[in-house]
Amino acid sequence: KNARAMEQRLIEILKKKSEDINDLLQVEKELGRVREQIEQMQGELKFMDAQVQFATVTIALAEKDMNVPAAFLLKERAQLALYTAEVEKIYNDIKTLASPKVQITNAQLDRDNAGRVSARVSVLIAPEESEGVIARVKAMGRVENFEVQTERVAQGGTGMSENARTERDKVELNITISREEQEQALQQTTLRIRTAEVNDRTKQLREVAHKQDGRIRSSSFSRDPNGREYANVSLRVPMKNYGALMESLGTLGKLENVTVQRQDRSDAQIDEASAPADVSVQIYSQGNIVSEETGVFATLRRTIAQGASALMWSARMIGVALAFIMPWAVALAIVVWVARIVKRARAQRKRTDV
Repeated sequence: KNARAMEQRLIEILKKKSEDINDLLQVEKELGRVREQIEQMQGELKFMDAQVQFATVTIALAEKDMNVPAAFLLKERAQLALYTAEVEKIYNDIKTLASPKVQITNAQLDRDNAGRVSARVSVLIAPEESEGVIARVKAMGRVENFEVQTERVAQGGTGMSENARTERDKVELNITISREEQEQALQQTTLRIRTAEVNDRTKQLREVAHKQDGRIRSSSFSRDPNGREYANVSLRVPMKNYGALMESLGTLGKLENVTVQRQDRSDAQIDEASAPADVSVQIYSQGNIVSEETGVFATLRRTIAQGASALMWSARMIGVALAFIMPWAVALAIVVWVARIVKRARAQRKRTDV
């Protein structure tokens, strides 16, 4: 475009018919150079147009092996078990995650005859949202178990293929929610603590359990006739606080009969630090050194009680004997009385005959 404009200006200068011949020659020379440049550009454009019109396209075709899959579909199934103190709340919180990329396929809340609540939720999650959604659900409670199964499904054939593309299907997440009381303890410990102040040590035990994030599951108190007191306390603490709890129990009195049972679950992915540990504690006192059943007064009481008991037993036996003999005595008296009457009647008859 610029070359054409330069050519037009040079032609206009020649039309003015300048009197200087050198100027005219110079203009004609420049006009020739410009026209030569224009012709060169036009030739290049024609060459390019020809190249475009006759471009070569190479296509390679090959027959596909029908036994080789064209693609693979990656399916993931995840099993998640949660324990929480508020089953219904967590159940409703999971249902609020529903969106175009998170589909709730099944949701069920169960309550048994004892009032225990559990829930089951099944979710289909878009692949790009699966990690974030699963992480949010895990944060809602204590994870007891989490397992993932992956299945590679061939499409359009069988076997393996290096060139086949792989696509992720929706992730299937099955969630079970249970109360913490229903969870099986990872470790169980039983022990006894001997002390002179059972009631005070029981209160201290409650405080110690509270400091270690523990929960009292049951508690009872009793006292026998000899003054011995017993307090039975069952509590549950996280495994990460178990060691500190046992150290604190040593300050309450003399530890006795300590037994520990552990149930490792190697086939499940569990958070051992947060897993529960059950501890059953019996706090007791020795009571009175001399029993109320020993001593002079106790012996005198027992002697009098035993004598009275023997006297009552003798009276009962006499009564039983009388009750057994009385019918026979009455019958014998009647026989004797009848015999005397008969004897008197015979004697009277003999005197009359004489």
